[in-house]
Amino acid sequence: MVTDSLFAPYVDEKYKDFTSRLSTSDTLPRLGIRVPILRKLAKEIDWREYEIKWHEDVMLIGLAIGGSDLSPKDKIQELKKLLPYLSAWDQTDIINTVFKIKKKNKDEYLQFFTSLLEDERTFPKRLGIVWLMSNRKELDRDETLEKIINADDEDVYYISLAVAWAFSFFYIDDPEIKILLDRLSPKTRKLAERKIRESRRSKPL
Repeated sequence: MVTDSLFAPYVDEKYKDFTSRLSTSDTLPRLGIRVPILRKLAKEIDWREYEIKWHEDVMLIGLAIGGSDLSPKDKIQELKKLLPYLSAWDQTDIINTVFKIKKKNKDEYLQFFTSLLEDERTFPKRLGIVWLMSNRKELDRDETLEKIINADDEDVYYISLAVAWAFSFFYIDDPEIKILLDRLSPKTRKLAERKIRESRRSKPL
C-alpha cells in the first residue's frame, strides 16, 4: 500500500519547492509534507503496511519505528531496512530525533549508530554522526568527539557538514575543544568555524 491517500490532505507545493531547494540529493520525489504532520501520522499508522514511494515515506516510517513499542533490538532491525532509502539530510536529521538514549537501549543504540560511521553510504553515515551529536550529553564526551572527528570526510559534503555541525555543538558545551579544530579537514574546519560564529550560544573563537 502506498501513502498517496494518507498524504493527500497535507500536500503543500510551496513547502515542497522550499525544501527541494535546500536539498538536491534526493532519490525519491517530494510531496511537501511538513514535519509536524509526519510526526502525527507516524503515531497513527502501522508502517509495515506501506511501501516507500515518496521522500516523506522514509521520514514517516523512521519516525514510526522510533516511536513504536518494539524492543531496541527490533527497532534497530527495522531501521536497518530503511537505511538504503536515505538520500537527504532532512531524513537523517528527523529520524534521529526519535532514537534517544534511555537506560534500556543505551548499549544497543550506541553500538548500532557508532557502526554507521563505518558505512560507505553518505546518509547512513550522516545518521550516525548526527545521532552521536544529539546524544552527546549521555555519552563520554571525549570518546564521542573522537569518533565524530575520525568520521570527517571533506570530499563528501553532507558528511563534512554533519561533522562541522556536531563540532560546533561540542564547542558550545566546552569552548576548550577549540584546540581540536586542527584535527578537522580544511573544508570541515571552515564550516565548523562558520557555524560557531553564527551561533548565539557560543563564545567567540
